[in-house]
Parts: sequence; C-alpha cells; structure tokens
Amino acid sequence: MHDARRPLTRRSVAHGFDAVADTYDVMVGLNPGYHRHLRTAAEALLDLVDEPRPLLLDLGCGTGLSTAALLAAARERGMEPTIVGVDASAGMLEQARRRDWPAEVTFRHARAEQLAELDLPRVDGALACYLLRNVPDVPGTLTAIATAMADDAPFVAMDYSVAGAGHAQRRWSWVNKLVITPLSAVVARQRELYDYLHRSVDDFASIPVLMDQMADAGFRRLEARTVDGWQRDILHLVRGRRG
Repeated sequence: MHDARRPLTRRSVAHGFDAVADTYDVMVGLNPGYHRHLRTAAEALLDLVDEPRPLLLDLGCGTGLSTAALLAAARERGMEPTIVGVDASAGMLEQARRRDWPAEVTFRHARAEQLAELDLPRVDGALACYLLRNVPDVPGTLTAIATAMADDAPFVAMDYSVAGAGHAQRRWSWVNKLVITPLSAVVARQRELYDYLHRSVDDFASIPVLMDQMADAGFRRLEARTVDGWQRDILHLVRGRRG
C-alpha cells in the first residue's frame, strides 16, 4: 500500500493509477488527440506485422483504450489477432476487463519487466503507450520486451519527452499548470498521480537516449517521429524491430 504522505515514484506509481482508475478514461478523453494518437501508434506497429493471426502485446494497457485501438486497427486490416494486455495496476485492469472483449483478448497483471514470468509464446509485435517513462528500470524493461519477441518482430513505444527542448518544456509546464492540474482536482478528485505524471515527463530521457537504450536491448532499424498540434516535440513515437 502506498503511503499517501510520500510523493509517487516509478516504483509506486501503480498505486496512483489504482486510485484514479474509475475516472481515468474521462480525464484522458478531455485530451482531443488522445484516442487518435493511440490509433496512430497501433497503425505504426501493424504496418510491420506480416502474420495474419499475430500474437500482440499491449504493454501498460491501462483501462484497455490502447488495446481497443490495437484490436480495431488489426481487424480493419483483415487480421485475426490474439492480444495480451499487461499492466502493473490492478485497478486499471479491473476497468479494462469490464469492457466487451472477444475471447482472443486477455489481460495479465504484471510489470513489463516480468514478461518472462508470463510464459508466453514468442510475440509478433509489442505496443507500449505511455509506459517507459513510468518503469523503474528502462534498460531492463526493454531487454525483457525484446526477449519476449520473435526475431524481426516490431516494437512501438509512444511516450512524452521534453529533454533538451526548451520550447517543449515550457509548453508542457503551462498545459499542466493551466489545464491538467485543475482538471485532475475536479475529475479525478485528487492531484497526486497527475503531479507525478508531470514530473515523470520532465525527468524522462531524451528520445536519442531512449533510442540508444533500445539499440542496446537488441532493437534495430530504429526511427522516431513526433506528433502534430500542441504536443509537437512533446509526444513521440519510436519504432524498431527485434534484431
């Protein structure tokens, strides 16, 4: 149990997500680009998946919004995917399981670095939206992901980073001060998690550093791009293949 008197950290953030699980979808729904960006990440992954019936991982799946985006995108391509959503927050997974899912979609309660303990077959693709900046050991987590994947299988990570970009840091700070923090007090009825999420972006590695970490973990043919709109140079998509 997290001590509410102590600020959340990467090691305790799952408890913070537990506390806001019932309001999380409402909160992120107020971001007009949120669902579109999840779909963009799903499409970027599936562009590199050749299997008609792939086994896909949705890491840090939360309440299942990214899982739903991945499932819809795969079906529109004529695929018949098996998707395993993995998250460290039991509260978020409880919300995810309340949705109407086909039998081919399941959820597992685990940290991404514990993938070996789930005893999964080699996966054909892995998606991680808003995950990596929240794990205690990024290199170790990336290695665990790579180890779980089939040779040449694609991995897509989408996350926030403002390191080394002063204009993005200032924009991120003002959006948090004027929009996210006030909304979190009203919608989520607490600010602890969203204060942590603000800090987590400020503290996360730059995209070049993240790509180096991915390369060290065994990913190849790496590429990165940012999104349009107010999140330009704040939200990034990084893609590679398990080498």
